[in-house]
Amino acid sequence: MKTTRGFTLLETLIGVFLLLIVFLSIFGVFNLGIKLVGRSKAKAGAVALAQEQMEAVRNIPYDDLGTVGGIPAGNLPQEETITLNDIVYTRRTSIRYVDDPQDGLGDEDENGITADYKSVRVEVSWSGAAEPVVFLTNIVPKGIETVEGGGTLIITVFDASVQPVPSATVHIENSSTSPPISVDYYTNTEGKVIVPGAPSASSYEVTVSKDGYSTAQTYDAVPPNINPDPGHLTIIEGQTTEASFVIDRLSSKTVRTWEPIKNFVWYDNFDDWSKIATSSNVDLAAGKALLAEIATGTYTSSGFLQSADIGGISNLVSWGEFSWQDSQPASTTIVYQVLYYNGSNLEPVPDADLPGNETGFTSSPVDLSGLSTTTYPTLRLKAQLSTGDSAVTPQIDRWQISWNAGPNPLPNIPFHMQGEKIIGTDVNDDPIYKYSEDLSTNSSGVYGTDTLEFDNYTITIDQAGIGYDISEICPWQPVSIAPGTSNTTDIYLVNHTANSLLVAVKDSSDAMVEGAQVRLYKTGYDESKDSSACGQAFFGGLENADYSLEVSKAGFATATTTVTVDGQTTAEIILNEL
Repeated sequence: MKTTRGFTLLETLIGVFLLLIVFLSIFGVFNLGIKLVGRSKAKAGAVALAQEQMEAVRNIPYDDLGTVGGIPAGNLPQEETITLNDIVYTRRTSIRYVDDPQDGLGDEDENGITADYKSVRVEVSWSGAAEPVVFLTNIVPKGIETVEGGGTLIITVFDASVQPVPSATVHIENSSTSPPISVDYYTNTEGKVIVPGAPSASSYEVTVSKDGYSTAQTYDAVPPNINPDPGHLTIIEGQTTEASFVIDRLSSKTVRTWEPIKNFVWYDNFDDWSKIATSSNVDLAAGKALLAEIATGTYTSSGFLQSADIGGISNLVSWGEFSWQDSQPASTTIVYQVLYYNGSNLEPVPDADLPGNETGFTSSPVDLSGLSTTTYPTLRLKAQLSTGDSAVTPQIDRWQISWNAGPNPLPNIPFHMQGEKIIGTDVNDDPIYKYSEDLSTNSSGVYGTDTLEFDNYTITIDQAGIGYDISEICPWQPVSIAPGTSNTTDIYLVNHTANSLLVAVKDSSDAMVEGAQVRLYKTGYDESKDSSACGQAFFGGLENADYSLEVSKAGFATATTTVTVDGQTTAEIILNEL
């Protein structure tokens, strides 16, 4: 008997898988071939467009060879978009004079003509191109070189460390020439752009930029900047005009406005049951908590009450004190405890963290500052009342608990930020600053920018106008912003008072001093505070008067001075090491 054996499912799947691998490989090769053909086609088109422009260049008389708005001027566009074979190309043409060093450069040129010949660069790029197609050629005039009304412009671009900046864009514009000039050049490895043959004229506007860098430029002599520095440049025939500009990497700046760390108090005067979580055999009467009556003038022997949960506190820094006011007639007692949630159960805070709490407290206040806010983010107060004489009851008039929390964001605070770089002066010879901006934090109390150039910046606030005084600004102003860095300024604000004093304590190296004792005093006033981590101490609600200021810290000589407080006053104190 003859039998026929078919394919199993496994064999069929393996066969399909192998065929899939073969077809995917073929598809991959085919797809790669299509891409290569497409790239070759695109590049061929770019080469054709570059060659076309070069042919046009060679057919233009030397004296007419130039670009629209360029130096030299001519009819060729600096940039144009061309569609060829359904591919969109960008063609850029750059024509510039070249000062041949063989006969001297600039003012040292032997024949006084710096525009010896013209250099032509044609670049064609398209979407998806790994690199553009670039053609270069030099066009030399017949006979001796000649340029009428030309001078040489040399632009040098440095960074903040006085190192040359290559590949920076130097935009040159002059609307007073005929034809008008508007052209871009790029600095070489020495950070220079040399432009021979620039038409003699004033009002050459120069702007220097580079991606990720600050911008430098010349400025118009217009109000309020009637004495710009630098002003626009002037080219004189046969002479060299040089100018230097400094740019560097942009930096980021964050400004945050805060309410400072504050002391808060939760309390219950027992006017109602709203702040009591649970109780047993306790009544409230006339703003007091006391044992419940079982008959007129007869009280139960014991009872307790627990406060509502005290927690969910934003930016809790530390717990403060637990205190109370009560009355305990003879034969009565009240014992107080602090409870916390151990998982889901309420338990007394253990003696290891709050000594005496498991037995209970009878003396007010109780210091809670040693409690971990992580372990104990929520607390509850408990009082156990008892009496040995049913005719009398102890009573609690008030209990309270304090804590420190913050800082909390303070939103929508306007401020002014100003740099120190000057770009000229006004009619009164007052400086015009390159950066001087009115800004504001947002609804989260934050302002941020990543386009700030290197400089020294000072932040100020119209304290009376917004109703807040600066109680601390960290770091102290002004702040030096280095190139390519990130910086944050935190401003802590308190309610405005007519007169206040913010003291900054520094050592001889200009570093802020933390933990110095700052004493401010005069007749009828004497207050001392420790300088903060940012080396500052704030005194609000002062009089418009002269105060004595004394600052001391171990290891430093005590500094004393007199300061006149008038409005929002600041003072810097230098402590010298012993």
